Amino acid sequence: MLYMAYLIGNFYWAVMPKDREMVHRNLSRVLENPAEVKKAVRRLFINYAKYLVDYTRMDLLRQDNFAHLTEGFQGKEYVDQSFSLGKGGLILTAHLGNWEMGGVFLTLMGYPLNVITAQDVETRLHDYRVRLRQVQRIKVITLNDTLSSSLAILQALKANELVALLGDRDLFGKGIPVQFFGQTILFPIGPALLAHLSEATLIPTFVLMGPKDKYICRAEPPIELQRTGNRAKDLAVNTQRIATLMEKLIRFYPDQWYTFYDYFSKHRVS
Repeated sequence: MLYMAYLIGNFYWAVMPKDREMVHRNLSRVLENPAEVKKAVRRLFINYAKYLVDYTRMDLLRQDNFAHLTEGFQGKEYVDQSFSLGKGGLILTAHLGNWEMGGVFLTLMGYPLNVITAQDVETRLHDYRVRLRQVQRIKVITLNDTLSSSLAILQALKANELVALLGDRDLFGKGIPVQFFGQTILFPIGPALLAHLSEATLIPTFVLMGPKDKYICRAEPPIELQRTGNRAKDLAVNTQRIATLMEKLIRFYPDQWYTFYDYFSKHRVS
């Protein structure tokens, strides 16, 4: 199956020049060496094909077989510590590695998990993704620009559950300016704001493809949040800390940052 993914990834890389150009533009901000950028672009398409293959098989994962796909969970203690505080935990991730697989891994390890998702343009695709998650006992909170989704998130945290959210794309144009790979970019306000309102621990967590095609589950130490009483200033500082952490991880795994559009032009502060 992975051999087929290798072929599909190379085919996609060869026949989709626009996507290839977008990825090249993004990784040129991440990597300095043009030769390394070119190699990383091709690897990214192959890795993304592997991601898609595993995504379609997500409903087949069980406790007796998922261990064969992973090299363990580094930093699991950070997630466990958040439960001991009784305020749930915010699992912060990015479009880096296999974030969908990460939700399955967490539920198979017994964690109560809610996933925040954006509404897909295609309704049938959105419904398919929701059903796929629900098979794995993942609760889905669909993000919108109203208070309803925020209340659902805060209720889940109050129940001492995990809430996973992506934090590298500002979807509503209401983000906070941060420095990201040398550019002033809008980052979503949600992760820092939810942590501020709920006092839940903010735990950066990623599921990354390792050298032997096995996943590395990796939780970073919780982001230390500034709380001075000046909300606007605290949100700006904390969002920058999120961006800095994500920049570090993306630099280490540039060929797993799946962003097929001109990220820096779209999210740049005008």
